[in-house]
Order: sequence, then C-alpha cells, then structure tokens
Amino acid sequence: MKYYLSLFVIFFLSGCYSNYNKAPSYENYVLNKVRSSEYTKPYANVDNIYQDLNGAIVAVADQLLITNIAKTKNTRIILTSFVDLNKLNKTTTFGRLISESMFNELHIRKFKVTDFRGQEAVSVNADGEFHITRDVERLKDYIDETNYIVVGTYVKFENNTILINARILNSETGKIISTARVIYKPVDCSLFDMCFKKKKKPKDCKLNNSCSTTKPNYGIDIVTDNCSKVSCPTQQCKDGICDNSTLY
Repeated sequence: MKYYLSLFVIFFLSGCYSNYNKAPSYENYVLNKVRSSEYTKPYANVDNIYQDLNGAIVAVADQLLITNIAKTKNTRIILTSFVDLNKLNKTTTFGRLISESMFNELHIRKFKVTDFRGQEAVSVNADGEFHITRDVERLKDYIDETNYIVVGTYVKFENNTILINARILNSETGKIISTARVIYKPVDCSLFDMCFKKKKKPKDCKLNNSCSTTKPNYGIDIVTDNCSKVSCPTQQCKDGICDNSTLY
C-alpha cells in the first residue's frame, strides 16, 4: 500500500513540475500579444492599441528584445531620433521623446547603449552645466566598437492613431536584426501636435446665392521651349543634322 502511495505522490509531483515548465515565457507573452491584433476588424482587440505613450514605448522595447535574431546584447548600439515617415530627415518632440526613452528601456533590458552626443568636456555657463549636445562642431568624430543603430518612424494611421515602427540594424550592411511595431492612440493629440486636420467642406453657393455666372477659368498654358526656328530641328532630322528645308 505504501508502495502505491509513493508512486502516486511521485507522479503527482512530476505532473506539477511538468506543468510548471510549460508556463508561458515572457517572450511568448510578447509575441502572442503582437500576433493577436485583429486588423481585419475595426479594433476589436483594444488591448493592442496603446492610449498611454509610456505603454507604447515599453511595448516597442519588448519587441526589440524578443525579436532580436542576433541572440546577443554584447554589441554596442546607438540611438537616433524617430522620424516622420513622410520626411525621413525631419523629427519632432514626439520623435525625440521616443528615442530618449529608449535609452532607459533598452539599457534595463541589458543592451549596451552608447550616447554619442557627449562633448569632449563639460560646458558651464550661467544657465547650468552641460555635456550632451547636437552641435556637430562639439561632437566626437568617431564612435568605437559600435555596429548597430536603432532607427524608428512614426506616421498618422487610421482611426486617429499613430503607427510607430522601430528596428535595430547593422550600420554597415543594413541587415535588420530586430523589429517592433505598435499602434498608439493619444488621448490629447495636441500635446505633440499630432492631431488629424479635418478637411474643410466646400461651401454650397446655392445656399447664399453666391454662385458665379461667369465661365470657369481653366485651360492649357502655352509656354516657350526657348528654341528658335533655325536652331531646333524637327523629328525628321537624324543625328541632329538637317538642311534648311526640314527646319520649321
């Protein structure tokens, strides 16, 4: 009897241990949350639309960590400002804020992040003491032991949301080693000037009797091609050599 009881206890404990090992990892949690987005329906799963910017930033960092195919965080990386998708050489306070927050989010996830904006020294004036700068003249010319860069874009998306994309790539080859994508719906779009501007509806002239009775001003502009009759050969000329009889 004791023998059977012992076997029962062993099987029970092994089953518990097995179930414990099958507990979903944080990696699976992040991936499942991303993949559960129902894009075919008008935001049926609202859990994947972040209405707080901090949650969106944390989600971006989580995805950059989980999707990292390099499987190493020893390589140093630098951060760039997140930019407007339609103007890749322009950014805003919104883009700079996301990038600045990534320093903390990636650092606590054990990435080796380098801030290349440091000067050779600390500048001091009546306003305070300063080290980081965007003045190219004061920046270092070269960053050692850094091959990877974090880049990101944002763009106004459907249903008054903002689509944020980020990736870590090799600066020499352009090879992407990690990606992230989140949807953010700001509670107050005016905070970062990210509001959707409504198009003005054309006024109906019949309501205020302002309809014009004149003909519409449209047509085709005739412009010169800066070409004289003598110097411009027709298409009948070959190799640009023509006699006067074929000129117009």
